[in-house]
Amino acid sequence: MINFKKTIHLSFVIGGLITGGLVLQACEDEFLDRQPLSELTTANFYTTADDALAALNAAYDPLQWDVHSRMDWIFGDVVGGDTDKGSTDDQDYAEILQFQNFTQVATAPLLMDFWSQSYDGVYRTNLVLERVPPIEGMDETLKARILGEAKFLRAQYYFDLVKAYGRVPIITKVLDPDEVFVPRPASIAENWALIEQDLTEAIPVLPLTYGGADVGRATKGAAQALLAKAKLWQSTPEGCSETPYATTDQYEEVVQLTNEIINSGVYSLLPNYPDLFTLAGENSSEHIFSVQGVGGTGGWANENDGLALNQWLSPRTADISGWGFSTPIGPNTPAGYGGNPKIKVNNIYEAFEPCDPRLEYSILEPGDVINGLTYDASWARSGYSIQKFLIPESELTGAANSPLNIPLMRYADVLLWNAEALNELGRTAEALESLNKVRARARESMAGATCPLPATTTSQAELRDLIIQERRVELAFEGHRFFDLVRTCRASEVLNAMGRPFQVGKHELFPIPQAELDRNPELVQNPGF
Repeated sequence: MINFKKTIHLSFVIGGLITGGLVLQACEDEFLDRQPLSELTTANFYTTADDALAALNAAYDPLQWDVHSRMDWIFGDVVGGDTDKGSTDDQDYAEILQFQNFTQVATAPLLMDFWSQSYDGVYRTNLVLERVPPIEGMDETLKARILGEAKFLRAQYYFDLVKAYGRVPIITKVLDPDEVFVPRPASIAENWALIEQDLTEAIPVLPLTYGGADVGRATKGAAQALLAKAKLWQSTPEGCSETPYATTDQYEEVVQLTNEIINSGVYSLLPNYPDLFTLAGENSSEHIFSVQGVGGTGGWANENDGLALNQWLSPRTADISGWGFSTPIGPNTPAGYGGNPKIKVNNIYEAFEPCDPRLEYSILEPGDVINGLTYDASWARSGYSIQKFLIPESELTGAANSPLNIPLMRYADVLLWNAEALNELGRTAEALESLNKVRARARESMAGATCPLPATTTSQAELRDLIIQERRVELAFEGHRFFDLVRTCRASEVLNAMGRPFQVGKHELFPIPQAELDRNPELVQNPGF
């Protein structure tokens, strides 16, 4: 695995302590109570290129915590209706049911985990951006790249926060003790402006690719992709009025950015779809930016760098060491499971065409083989388990930890963003070309597969639906579903039909953590909570 992931714990205590509630260390370590180690201080640490790289590596660290190995599947897949909480009974991690049933409250620990870990990432990037520029005698090209990576990371942490909470406090420097009470901005446009500025400044100083131990760092293509994603998030299909993210129509800019990525020659679709989710396929030509996994021995909170995604999602049986969460819904899920008689309406299993190879590669069902064992419907209360991201137990370095990366943006994403923006601009033929590249790869991933066939519609409305449907099956269980429903104004229609009581004007966002409201009088709660 890449070396930069092995040194990411060093510098988060350098630069003094954080005061106040906006930034908390995740897991069990009490970051706010920790004193600087040894003789390291802000005055004598940030003096060399090695110091700068250590601080930057520490800024990558929060990506490996819970936001993407736990919250993505809870907030994206369970809340989005593609999966059920899962596990053996409703009392096991019952907090997830609050989000599944849209009864979440501001005191839910998950909300604080998401908030604090993301702001810890913001703090670490601010340390880099504030303390690295004054370092003397450092190669200026390397310094510019380090600052570009930090800006990309800050944009990623803020993007995660904005999609979950809407307007969030903007912090662009290391705060003094008397500056801890930071209000939400007057408009979400201020959040988007910072994200766009950081990415626009990062793009020209980041390399197209890395080699050796640096593979996995943020590239120019990653910054372009995240900028396209941010701009697409701010756009709204014609006639859509429900989403709180609608600010400006930026489809032309999405097309320009995605075309630059497509024409760069750096990225391509892997010919074989399941290779994307194997150790051999990590950091391949399709992976634009991923959370870098390192196998370790930690468990619940990933203290030792391993990503517990494999543990969360694997079936819970005597022979497989999984916890069995986030179980897909399918036609054989028991009627009324979880007290929801509509649970099988528009289920994720039947969203796939039966001949689509991605169905087999994404969902475990009775008769499939995992770790040499034949899958049984009794292994999950819904009757199904997620196949993606599960690697043989022989490749794990601890029951709770997987060395497999978690993709945040891949080339198929870019092609579908490109298709979506082109379609909204009325350029249907071009949109079909990008969409059908993704569909062709899916079909060609399995010998003899007869679908999915190329889309041929010339209707903008029909193609809009096809693109979102394609995102659902291509990116299944990668944490996107709920947020795609919200940003395209489909959440109410789709989730209500599935028996999920989504309320327009309230559930597009999650509540600000109550602990933050109690701590910071400058914050106000989201509507409805």
